[in-house]
Amino acid sequence: MVVRRGTAKLEEEMENRQKDIERIVDDQGRLRENMKALRGSAEEKALLQRYTRQLDEQETRLDALRKKIEQTEAQRDQANDLLGKMIDDLQLEATL
Repeated sequence: MVVRRGTAKLEEEMENRQKDIERIVDDQGRLRENMKALRGSAEEKALLQRYTRQLDEQETRLDALRKKIEQTEAQRDQANDLLGKMIDDLQLEATL
C-alpha cells in the first residue's frame, strides 16, 4: 500500500511538472508573437531584450523540469518494480 501511494505521488508530481512545461511553452508563444510585432525603436529594443531574457530563463526552467521528470520516472519505475516483487512474494507465500 505504501509503495502504491508512493507511485501515485510520483505520477502526480510528473503531471504537475508537465503542466508547468505546458504553461511555459504557451507563454513562450505569446512572447514570440510580441517580439514579431516590435519595429525597432529604442523602447522596443529594450522590450525585445526583456523578452529575450524571459525566454532564456524559461528555457533554463524547461530543462530543469524535463530532467526532474526523467528522475521522477526512474523513481516511479523502481517503485513499480518493488511493488511487483512484493506482489510476487505474496502470491508465493499464499501458495505455500
